[in-house]
Amino acid sequence: MEDVLEAVDVSHDSLTGLLGEAGEDAALVSGGMCVYRVLPILCREAPSGLYASLTGLEKWQVDLLPQRLREVLEELREGIDEERFDGVPEEIGELYSMASEMVLRFFEGGSEVSEWADWCSTISLDIHQQLDALLDEGGELASAVFVPAGTLPDLTPLEGLELGDQITTLVRLGSSDPAVRQSVLEIAEAGNLRTRTVLTQVAESL
Repeated sequence: MEDVLEAVDVSHDSLTGLLGEAGEDAALVSGGMCVYRVLPILCREAPSGLYASLTGLEKWQVDLLPQRLREVLEELREGIDEERFDGVPEEIGELYSMASEMVLRFFEGGSEVSEWADWCSTISLDIHQQLDALLDEGGELASAVFVPAGTLPDLTPLEGLELGDQITTLVRLGSSDPAVRQSVLEIAEAGNLRTRTVLTQVAESL
């Protein structure tokens, strides 16, 4: 496996540059990985089995995902239902609306792949920033701090982690080594677990 694990510049400028250089397939996979990391939000309160169906890695294999992504997102779109969140804290409903827009925007006419990937990137960062704010309000912030204080002074902790995930994903997708490209699924799985854990903390604190 190529050595692509060197430190990367975790900054908005770095992300913007990588997104601008990404080809169509890389942009599709990058956007798809953003969606994968917020699946715990999209599938919260969903019918039994939807989350398990959508998190199966066979659907997200990197080399096949550009051709499969529309089908996967159609399955997600069919499950979008704001009424599932009637009676739950408004903050959870807002997170769901944000995550839903990542899926719905894909199907808007005239949207370029690069624009959709950029939209997913931005919304996912906003979601993680909002999760940090909700953890802070609920008094649970200490358990969610994964980045040493002062390391990323302009980013909230979860936002910083998500930004790092997006940048590393794009760097690895640019590799000529299939194993390196496929390793972006490990990033997505870890991000998915992080979102699921933090969402549980947020829901319990509201």
